[in-house]
Amino acid sequence: MSQNQLINIIKFKLKLRIKPKMAIKSVQVSVLLEDTKNIVNTKLEAYHGLSFLVTATTIEDNKVTVLMDTGPSPDALLINADILGVNLQAVDSIVLSHGHYDHTGGLIKILKHIEKRTPVIGHPMLFDPKLKIMPSLKFIGSSFNLSYVESAGGIPLLARNPVKIAGGITTTGEVPRITNFEDISGFWTIKNTTFLEDVMIDDQSLIIDVENKGLVVVAGCAHSGIINTIKYAQKITQNRRIYSVLGGFHLASSDDHKIKSTVAELKYFNPKIVAPCHCTGKKATKAISGVFESRCCPLHTGDVINL
Repeated sequence: MSQNQLINIIKFKLKLRIKPKMAIKSVQVSVLLEDTKNIVNTKLEAYHGLSFLVTATTIEDNKVTVLMDTGPSPDALLINADILGVNLQAVDSIVLSHGHYDHTGGLIKILKHIEKRTPVIGHPMLFDPKLKIMPSLKFIGSSFNLSYVESAGGIPLLARNPVKIAGGITTTGEVPRITNFEDISGFWTIKNTTFLEDVMIDDQSLIIDVENKGLVVVAGCAHSGIINTIKYAQKITQNRRIYSVLGGFHLASSDDHKIKSTVAELKYFNPKIVAPCHCTGKKATKAISGVFESRCCPLHTGDVINL
């Protein structure tokens, strides 16, 4: 083998090892619906629940639009979208973070509004019975099933593993529970004719890998634990760099130990922006703000964050 041939082989092998350029160069997240009012735009509706419009711009300047959750009220969502100048018909796919009503309630009417066949991504257990004892038994799941989704124009894509939406955009699928402080209790379901605790295995998040910045982790409620979610996002994308974490962190009723442990882990990941909302709770949001200061940006209905 000649020296030139050897050099060409080495160059070829090195080329194979080079990480391909990321497909996403920027992300805009619009809060279409959240628990808290917008103090500037008071006409916007606020309800207990969550809906994000995630618009990603690729390096080729194409747009990928994902609706993350649909809140509890389709009417409020449509009103807010109109006020904010959001065209929901531009939505390419819908991701449902889990099966609780405050994240799925608007789905059917929104699908009809979109007026096109739209992928609806979720977990196979998304439509299982969702119950809570508060103080007596209460149904907190979706008020519809798969047949309604299909008849409204949705294409159900229910998978346990991550679903790739575009280059650099994926769902997490089921999130492994590996931390020793992120547990879940207080929810119930019925499985195989047995009434038992619901550990919310259907919980998942949306991950966007942004070029030269890192991962944007968009959580609905993070019932799996926001730290578990971040760690799994790193694993499935093979990217350790965390740029932003936003959404509901499900810490509203958590004790001091869980909040302190979560904040300590968040500090270790060192995201540039932490944007809690919905079920995070005032106490946990204050603790996060105390560590991240100006990098903590609590979200409200109508807020727009550019990443």
